[in-house]
Amino acid sequence: MDQRRLTRNVGWLWAGYIGRSLGYFLLIVVLTRELGTAGFGELSLFLALTLGVSLVAGSWPFLAVPVLSAEEGSIGAAFRPSLYVAAMATAASLVVAVPLAFGLGIDAPASIACVVVSSVALVGLQGVFSVQQTEGRMGEIALLQTLERVIALAVALLAVASTGLGVIGAEVLLTVAAAVTFVVAIVIVHRRQELFRTASDAMPDHLIGTVMGAVGAMGIVSLASYGVAYADTFTLAIFRSHSEVGIYSLAYSIFTFVTALTGYWLTAALPEHARSSAAGLDLKEQLPLPRLLKYSGLWGTLIGITGVAAAFVLPRVFGSEFEETAVPLLILLGGSGVFAATYYAFLAALVGSKRSSLVARVGIASVIVNIALDLILVPPFGVVGPGFATFGQSLVGTFALSLIVLGRGASLRLAAVAAPVVTATMLLAIDPTNIPLAGLTVVVAILTGIWSLGHGRTRSERPPAEDPAGPA
Repeated sequence: MDQRRLTRNVGWLWAGYIGRSLGYFLLIVVLTRELGTAGFGELSLFLALTLGVSLVAGSWPFLAVPVLSAEEGSIGAAFRPSLYVAAMATAASLVVAVPLAFGLGIDAPASIACVVVSSVALVGLQGVFSVQQTEGRMGEIALLQTLERVIALAVALLAVASTGLGVIGAEVLLTVAAAVTFVVAIVIVHRRQELFRTASDAMPDHLIGTVMGAVGAMGIVSLASYGVAYADTFTLAIFRSHSEVGIYSLAYSIFTFVTALTGYWLTAALPEHARSSAAGLDLKEQLPLPRLLKYSGLWGTLIGITGVAAAFVLPRVFGSEFEETAVPLLILLGGSGVFAATYYAFLAALVGSKRSSLVARVGIASVIVNIALDLILVPPFGVVGPGFATFGQSLVGTFALSLIVLGRGASLRLAAVAAPVVTATMLLAIDPTNIPLAGLTVVVAILTGIWSLGHGRTRSERPPAEDPAGPA
């Protein structure tokens, strides 16, 4: 696998994500201050529906594009069956999402229209990104992702400056941003690729079977991922107030802002793993343990320092109503965020080697753990409960995949690297602005990073010691 090219591609995706996320961060600041905890909680339920359709219907069919094109050499031929399956999955998802929107109180005609249009646009963007991913045009993905958030932020600021912003207005502006970005994206890509040509010799005999055979199990993984991401939100909406939904949703938004940096490893690495697996390279060779130890430790350093900074900054940026957000955020970062780097590394390798059925089984187990813990912890503990539920499913998901790919010994070494930052960040959640606890967390995070740089190698890969006697 070309590590230099992979690193460059991930760098492009990170650059785009940072640009997009800065725009989204500013947008969230505007929305939280305009809507308050209750209004932001209601908007979060809208996002849970639209992003859910995108995740369940769009994320997995389009994974077939890099996998199938690696075998057949044609992006268009891989895209068309993927689009066919994604369209059917989108329609089926909306049949569920629209009635659920009514049940959650998102029943205004404008809101329902936004659910449908935004969902379709987001699924379409998934398809465009899959083509650019296969072409290796990570810079384009970065620019389009940034464009979506810049449009939303510009419209939000215009609305606030003129008439003010309510929940339905926020739903409309997010929908407009997604739709405009999708139109721009499809125009750019369609100039290079014959994506929609329907000549009989260009389509597989069995459209659904072609996609399902390549990445079908990832449909289950996507459904499980949606359950993990949004079961917390829906459970809070059932048992607690919209204000608590808003507090937790802000924590989860910041959590995903940080951990999505590791998710882009899947986008950049999947084509590389598909080619490596097609060439017969073993998964342990594709994911050498020394590199995993190094990156896991460095990622833990970033998580620990981010958690400390967020604990002190949150109330000043988002307003005093969201001061309680620091506690669930620290639990999410320390309990789940630390494991994100290794999880997505395993996920990309397994999907690229067409072992997504294993990932699907692990995903099912993870979401069962998450929902069960939500139902146990949310009613008595409120916003703290979902953080621990997500922690539980992260342990199950990450270390199950690690055992599959690396075995028990290597998995224990990865756990040992993560454990200090997990412990320190969880302790800080007891009192997020406690100076000694914050200092301890920073020290632990820095020491973890230093260790990973100096010792994140197996003995067999360390350079041999020189013979003090010199050469014979």
